[in-house]
Amino acid sequence: MITPVLCAVPNRAPGAPKLSGPIAGIRLQPGSLLHSIYGRELVVEEHFCNYEVNPEYVAQFEATGLLAAAWGPQGELKAMERPGHRFHLAMLYQPQLSSQPGKPHPVVIAYCRQQHNSARAAPGPGQRRRPSSLPGRSSLPE
Repeated sequence: MITPVLCAVPNRAPGAPKLSGPIAGIRLQPGSLLHSIYGRELVVEEHFCNYEVNPEYVAQFEATGLLAAAWGPQGELKAMERPGHRFHLAMLYQPQLSSQPGKPHPVVIAYCRQQHNSARAAPGPGQRRRPSSLPGRSSLPE
């Protein structure tokens, strides 16, 4: 299901993994959770790895209901998600590498917001589940 990456990032640090550094031109699938998080179709993301999804398995993943949500500039799969699940993402790139103090990555913010909303909506002992007043939003800062 995984294979060594086919292309290296130019100007990577000496001794770093083959796929190390920012990759521009990652295309997000319209209608996907990732597309809604970023609010655009093309993104640049940081990578730090030597392996990627074997393209021979993509159709099998999709046949199970997973969505190929992001593609690299050479057509390589960068992210998959499970539609209908509250937050199920699998990404080859690493959002934490782009996060900075005071400016977390959009995927990190979206994950924290979703967890906050789920915790607020979860029933306590002997309580019924309460609906969120604003679906998909919370009091967490932008």
